[in-house]
Amino acid sequence: MFLDGYIKRVLIIAPTSVCAVWPQEYQKFGDFPSRVALLLGDHTQRVRQLKWLCAPVPTGMEEPLRVAVINYESAWRLTDGKTDHLQEYRADLVVCDESQRIKSPTAKQSKAVWKLGDLARYRMILSGTPIQRDTRDIWSQYRFLDPAVFPMGYGSFQSRYAIMGGFENRQYIGARNVEELTRKTHACGYRVKKEECLDLPEKTYEDYPVEMDPKTRQLYRTLQKQSVAELENGGEVTANHVLVRMLRLQQLTGGFLVDDAGERHQVNTA
Repeated sequence: MFLDGYIKRVLIIAPTSVCAVWPQEYQKFGDFPSRVALLLGDHTQRVRQLKWLCAPVPTGMEEPLRVAVINYESAWRLTDGKTDHLQEYRADLVVCDESQRIKSPTAKQSKAVWKLGDLARYRMILSGTPIQRDTRDIWSQYRFLDPAVFPMGYGSFQSRYAIMGGFENRQYIGARNVEELTRKTHACGYRVKKEECLDLPEKTYEDYPVEMDPKTRQLYRTLQKQSVAELENGGEVTANHVLVRMLRLQQLTGGFLVDDAGERHQVNTA
């Protein structure tokens, strides 16, 4: 799209853990000039990087594709203020990576991403799990991608594509009009299965047993049997509920525990 003259500026919104991958991929596979800015850090640092991204290139250098990469939390903070820096950036293409992050129609970050998408000529969503809980997850993502696909509001979308029940009819029971929903979602999207695009070897599993030191093992057994344990510094860990107990035991094997006061304690496991 850049080489054909359709876009000059790109905004990529992704989870924090994924943001750093995008500049690396541009270096590996971008067969064209590009300037990529990773908008992380505090507000001042993000704004400074954005200004660098938009600065003119030196005389004689080819104009690059300008790419801003930011996480979801920072995106709505740079949009929800007196100066809407990301709106002023005026991206031609906005990409939502792991777009299930904007599945909630009431979340601030979803509404901020909609606003940014409305200003862009092109929009794209990427996700391996577009629907995580129920069919309603898709509405907000398509509100960003192309509002014309599901032009109705969220309430009308729910009435048409979800079966509700339970207390005050608020519990999701199942999907309705699935064929129509599938046809509309595929109108501007496509799915690629792992076996169609990747040639991976079979998974192999190896177990590496790790012995806990005597003190940690005793703490583990006490918490497992009595659902309560006292730490060396006087803190106490209570886990009466079975799920809480499983969480605390898992934390313990990972080398730390969170006591009842919410304080984290480092423990030795080997």
